[in-house]
Amino acid sequence: MWGRIGRLAWWLAALGVSFSSRAAAEPLRLRADAVSEVRAPTGLVILQGQDKKYPWLDAEALVWAGARTDPTADVLVLTLKLRAPRGWGDLRLGRFVFSTGAIRPLALDGVAATARAPWGLSGEVFAGVPVVPRFAISTHDQAAGGRLAQRIASRATVGVSYTEQRARGVLSERELGADLALVPAPLLDIAARGAYDLVSPGIVDGNISGATRFGHFRVELFGTHRSPSRLLPATSLFSVLGDFPSQVLGGAVRWEAAPRLDVMLTGGGQDIGGELGGYATLRGTLRLDEDGLGRVGLEVRRQDVPLSQWSGVRATVSEPLGDHWRVSSELEVAAADASSDRGAAWPWGLVALGWRSRKGWEASAALEAGSTPRYRFEMNGLLRVSRTLEVP
Repeated sequence: MWGRIGRLAWWLAALGVSFSSRAAAEPLRLRADAVSEVRAPTGLVILQGQDKKYPWLDAEALVWAGARTDPTADVLVLTLKLRAPRGWGDLRLGRFVFSTGAIRPLALDGVAATARAPWGLSGEVFAGVPVVPRFAISTHDQAAGGRLAQRIASRATVGVSYTEQRARGVLSERELGADLALVPAPLLDIAARGAYDLVSPGIVDGNISGATRFGHFRVELFGTHRSPSRLLPATSLFSVLGDFPSQVLGGAVRWEAAPRLDVMLTGGGQDIGGELGGYATLRGTLRLDEDGLGRVGLEVRRQDVPLSQWSGVRATVSEPLGDHWRVSSELEVAAADASSDRGAAWPWGLVALGWRSRKGWEASAALEAGSTPRYRFEMNGLLRVSRTLEVP
């Protein structure tokens, strides 16, 4: 769903409109976005409500509407959130995405509660049914779990999590996870998390990273392990064809080469089902002013992993034009090691212009064009207009 929203916004001709309103005594923020593609009108409506008189209560809704053979709409988020005083806890009801610690994002129709103790102990629990489109209900599908964490001074946080899911009343997933955030020294950060499958014993995914800073440099080392057959549903074709775990070991170095110039080098080695590969990216960003509103960037990337070998270069420019206008552009060229019937190199470009008035009006437009292995030439546009209202 989220990938479809992104593709519609940039790959198809689209129109977006948003509105927001605020009141000084009882601020209610309302935003509605509508996008229209060539084949059928679609829309994304976002509603948010907050009130200074009742700061412990929030409401949020996110609705995706699409015109097919019959009018339809899917509610992505519809949440009522209650907060306890002094940050002791909160309660969420409705449709929401739950994620914490080693628990991966899970869209639920249900309830989630969080409680926090003054001495650093916190607990989170959730229960409900996995989301199905258009508020359909499957009484045989359930999901539940939670996380217990302890903060140790300001140096570390340790958490243990558990999740369980049932499909058609049969146990489908049961995972035990752990996470750690550690600051053993002022300039050293360590983070780790992992999940273990208790139904089909094995590591689902794991991640560990460590970062340090000295002078104008920041250095990070990281490693990951993922098992696709345990991450994908049992009905997925990929999980049926086989399990090819992948491991990545790499690092990143950021260098403040000058007061307004940052240079970032990222690279890693990857093992996919016993086949070795790797990737590397070198990116430089030059800020044209003290606030970083104007930027010039250049990036070079090399990808050499099984079934994906290519090199590319990307240039970006963003610059404000006075107090009301802003222009930006991007240009990319990617070249594959093996050519196809459409060639081996594909360019892509984007130019955008934005305008803002003192009376709350905003407008922006973008035009992109490029060539891909699928299309010889493609051009798309996006227009967005918004208005901010001050309600007395």
